[in-house]
Amino acid sequence: MKKALLIMLCCSGIANYTIAQNAIDKYLIGTNNFKIVGDASDGLLNPQDLDFEPGTNTWWVLNYEGNTGSVSIFFDANKSTQASEFRRDSHAGHFMIRASALAIGDNGNFATVHEIQNTNSQSPTFMGPALWSTDTSIFARLEQSNWDPSTLLGSHLDMLHQSPFGMGIAHDNANAYWVFDGYNGNICKYDFKAPHIVGGDDHADGEIYRYSDVSVKRKNGVPSHMALDKQNNWLYIVDGGNNRIIRMKTTTGNDVGGLSPDPGANEPLAKYRNMTGATVEVLVSSGLTSPCGIDYKDDRIVVTDNATGEIIIYDVSSAPATEVGRIQSDAGIMGVRIDWDNGIWFVNRSKRQLVKIENANVPTGVKNIATESKLVVYPIPAQDLLNVEWEGNEATVKLIDLSGKTMYQNRITSNKLTINSAVIPAGIYTLVLQAEKEIIARKVIIE
Repeated sequence: MKKALLIMLCCSGIANYTIAQNAIDKYLIGTNNFKIVGDASDGLLNPQDLDFEPGTNTWWVLNYEGNTGSVSIFFDANKSTQASEFRRDSHAGHFMIRASALAIGDNGNFATVHEIQNTNSQSPTFMGPALWSTDTSIFARLEQSNWDPSTLLGSHLDMLHQSPFGMGIAHDNANAYWVFDGYNGNICKYDFKAPHIVGGDDHADGEIYRYSDVSVKRKNGVPSHMALDKQNNWLYIVDGGNNRIIRMKTTTGNDVGGLSPDPGANEPLAKYRNMTGATVEVLVSSGLTSPCGIDYKDDRIVVTDNATGEIIIYDVSSAPATEVGRIQSDAGIMGVRIDWDNGIWFVNRSKRQLVKIENANVPTGVKNIATESKLVVYPIPAQDLLNVEWEGNEATVKLIDLSGKTMYQNRITSNKLTINSAVIPAGIYTLVLQAEKEIIARKVIIE
């Protein structure tokens, strides 16, 4: 690691900073412009969290509502061609009620958690994460009804029910997610496996791993978001009720036996296991008033403080973390994300805004992968053949189904790859092209 450059700052009563040669640290130099990308006119109600679809410039903002929940979707965000849509599923009164956090996976699905103990089940603790599709022809479009008992249950893909007061969520792989269980006060890994049909209710293949000794505490009304460093297997956790930041090594822990689902939940599960002994490190134990949002990139985490409006940058190359500096925003700030080009985006619940921080000192240069990458996939829908054309160096191409299973994988070494789609089952897939410096995703349909 390069030797840090010590810069003395004495403004707003903030202590000295150590600014290393890291792109995120550059937000502490020069002027930050807080660009309002979305507001109440885009349907932002009480925005809690945000995420972008991998390989695109499409952002999903999650709205907390007392008896339901919703999202605002921003296409080509922060561009002259930006468009937005507000969507609320007809069955959000159970599957997205009081939504506190969301995470988008790399297979075209996303999951939400909800700050509520129960809706209308006989079980007092019948809540947990729900799985959805980012396909806008499915989400809040299919199986929409007013809870007609003869119809399916909206557009949700799956739901499991052992974690009331869900306060944070992070994607792991396929349809597996890490969940902050505010009711039981610990961290769980939920794997939906193969989702049931749109609007169905079969949970029989679901797997839950409860890390019962990873102790966390919920703060009422303030989500405890999480972020996963997938390369190094560290899960970064806002432990909001204890005003601290911890991290957990997701590849550690021992299975010490089975757990029984709440009998009132009437939920068969393929696995429900008790895990203990995972490696946990306390990164930050002071200097936070009401931490909420978090994201990770290149040995840095950014943490939002809902009470003070600060965005705090920490060096997490070792534990405990070292505070690098603070960016002053407005109180009410919630979820935060770092995009593919070092951009910091966040939502503010009080102001009902989606904001991107722009700073001329922050190095960029990654292509706008939504509009500039020279990737063409055709025909859509495909029948016998699916063609992939790309103007770039060689890359890996995958076709991933809605369950997260890779149905095809190959290398593209020239400008064109032809896939024999006739041998692939009909359905909706995500085509993922992974090159040295970018990952691009496209939705494809095979008939």
